[in-house]
Amino acid sequence: MATTAKIYDVFVSHSSAERETAEVIAKSLEAAGLTTFHLGSVEHSDKLSEAVWEALADSFAVIALVSPEFRDSANVMLEIGAASAWNKPIYVIVKEPESAFPNGVLRKYPAYPLSRLDDVIAAIKAGMEPLTEEERGVLTDIYAKIAVPADLLSQSSKSLGEISQEFRQRTKKAYPGERLLYELLRLRKRGGLPRLSAVQH
Repeated sequence: MATTAKIYDVFVSHSSAERETAEVIAKSLEAAGLTTFHLGSVEHSDKLSEAVWEALADSFAVIALVSPEFRDSANVMLEIGAASAWNKPIYVIVKEPESAFPNGVLRKYPAYPLSRLDDVIAAIKAGMEPLTEEERGVLTDIYAKIAVPADLLSQSSKSLGEISQEFRQRTKKAYPGERLLYELLRLRKRGGLPRLSAVQH
């Protein structure tokens, strides 16, 4: 599988009709130091779908841009469903007051008007306190011990729980498994994860 060189902090999910607003949001996120993926940030190619799903899997948080067109976008709902399954922080941005705050599946996520984007940025950054080099070393050691490939960890709540528990025991810091998975995915992008034995999986 081809991989993108860039590591994303935030994935902006939006309908194609909301590309301009998504770019405005992305510029604000980038100005705050958050690397951001949205459809306008990549070139269209036959590998676009692969790039979208890889960026979604690797991102720490997801922003869903809600507008009347949003409700007609099957791709956006798939992206939110996948982000939810991966237990990623999801923030809903409501573009216009008349589009109303979301109901249905999106109701369980915090929703903000576009004018409060700064609050969303602050919330995302608060959850991204970086690990120290020593803590990353502990995490990679635990990863080698658990011996479940990073790509499969999102599907194994048991393994994520084991990683979180041992990390807490060894560092005295409590992070949810999904937060540690985000760090592992970033380490993988940088070539910082040990190879797991082929006989284990």
